[in-house]
Amino acid sequence: MSDRADWPTPRTLTGTVELRAVAAGSKSEQTTVVLVTAGRPWLLRRPGSPPMGIDPELAALAGHTVEVVGIEGVGAFLATTWRIVPPPD
Repeated sequence: MSDRADWPTPRTLTGTVELRAVAAGSKSEQTTVVLVTAGRPWLLRRPGSPPMGIDPELAALAGHTVEVVGIEGVGAFLATTWRIVPPPD
């Protein structure tokens, strides 16, 4: 049985969600949901969602600035919760 201490620590990222073409010219080339943060772009995924293509629930966030809580992977961020950040007044 795995000890919860072995699980990755959730992290919070803030950025803008876009639909982007990624991995051009490779077998993994696709259009997908990307979270663009100040540090880097992340493929944005949900637990249990398909590993390729566009997740409609996350795609609905395109064009918005969001705060996302989840687990950081090598190239993807596995989002467990998120909220749209209201624009400044």
